[in-house]
Amino acid sequence: MESQLARWRDELHAVEQEVRLGLGKLTAEQFNGRPAEGKWSVAECVDHLARVTGLMLATTRPVLEKARAAGMTGQGPYRYGMMGGLFAKMMEPGTRPMPTRKNFVPGANLEQAEVLARYQAVMRDFAETMEASYMLPLDKLKARSAAEGGGWLRFNIAVWYAASLAHNRRHLAQAKRVMDAPGFPR
Repeated sequence: MESQLARWRDELHAVEQEVRLGLGKLTAEQFNGRPAEGKWSVAECVDHLARVTGLMLATTRPVLEKARAAGMTGQGPYRYGMMGGLFAKMMEPGTRPMPTRKNFVPGANLEQAEVLARYQAVMRDFAETMEASYMLPLDKLKARSAAEGGGWLRFNIAVWYAASLAHNRRHLAQAKRVMDAPGFPR
């Protein structure tokens, strides 16, 4: 597998494992407890990631299938372009918060097993989609944002992959801050 795709696959495996091992042992109270009014719980962070990543895959997969059917080929290193690179960087942990689009807002009082199973299923789907991307020109294939009202925003598939992985790291860091917050149930 190409080195860039292999690196993304390794990053994906790392975040999925972090959720499985680090968050699967929380009690229901710990999983759903909010650190403060208006702040997300661990459950909401994970649910949001499953929603956003799943919707990203729903917009990118048809583009990949169409390229494969057309016999398009290409390989990395994939370029993001100036705006795509900026977008992916904005998703990293430690950058300023962004408003959450309506269709990305997580549910509340979520069943832990259900949320974790959905997250793991989406991450498996992401891994399979990434695997099927081998030898496709990911920096030449554009897909629209899945954000409600954001259909005007288009980036190449390489940007969507990189941004999605960064977005996972961002909200897993947020979940860790929730667990480290004073008053988190022990």
